Amino acid sequence: MALMNIAFIVVIIALLVTAYAMGTNTVTMAQATPTTPGKSSPPSTVVTTPGASTGNFYRSDASITGSPITNDPATWPTGDPIWSICNAVAHAEGYSQGAGTAPYDLNNPGDLSPGDEDNLGVCGNPQVHGGSSIIVFCTAEDGWTALYNKFDNIVTGQSSTYAVTDTWAQVASKYAGNSAAWLNNVTSFLGVDPSSTPADYYNANAETT
Repeated sequence: MALMNIAFIVVIIALLVTAYAMGTNTVTMAQATPTTPGKSSPPSTVVTTPGASTGNFYRSDASITGSPITNDPATWPTGDPIWSICNAVAHAEGYSQGAGTAPYDLNNPGDLSPGDEDNLGVCGNPQVHGGSSIIVFCTAEDGWTALYNKFDNIVTGQSSTYAVTDTWAQVASKYAGNSAAWLNNVTSFLGVDPSSTPADYYNANAETT
């Protein structure tokens, strides 16, 4: 009788040990199962395209100056009077303040609104900032080129909105919501009288560039 009890206990212990071992092996195998290739989380990247929750789409491809255009004025395009006007406007619009401002975040140094795309790269729908609808250009270069073309049309009499005889004060009243501040910033930057015209500035400086 004693031998049967001992045998029974040994069998029970053996069963428990086997069950424990099987459970342990099952967990180990599950932990060792490799993940499916391509399913791992992607590494963090700098977002440069629309759809980011930050709203910052800044991107520069260095196609104008040979290096990225940033909020540093030293990186902005130069070389002729129209680029100088563009620099003045970018300053007035706050492009030099960098990330967090619509002109910089939307690659739009002139804060241009729909109608000024000029067949350049646009990424996504316009965004409303400060009560104005602002174009989202794909790159800083697209935005700078659109601004250049806008003022090139103004000084050559090809604009449908601005007359070639419009003074800086008249341009400001059509261009900016806060026209007084814009006028002061642009004309101070260029060193011109508000009663003169963009065409006057262009013609006076084109001969020296």
